Amino acid sequence: MLKSSYYYVCPYTRGGWIIHKEGCIHLDNGRGREFIGSLYTRQQALTVAKIHHPDVILCTACLSPYVCPSAGRSLAARSRAMPMRHTPKSS
Repeated sequence: MLKSSYYYVCPYTRGGWIIHKEGCIHLDNGRGREFIGSLYTRQQALTVAKIHHPDVILCTACLSPYVCPSAGRSLAARSRAMPMRHTPKSS
């Protein structure tokens, strides 16, 4: 089950708006920050934000598609994959 997070839009220094997730190191606590909702995915946040701010972009620090969701957690060791023959052996 997905856990919801708080999302905000802030004025971007280069013009436009930028979406941040609560806890982002770049989230501006100053004036101009707008709460857009408690949402489940960055795509939902982008959809909601584009209603009021069509030129909004995602923060690369907290909403990058390349951020590893399992960062900080150790991975369990797995056994090696065993190759299998998918066609019958020819005689």
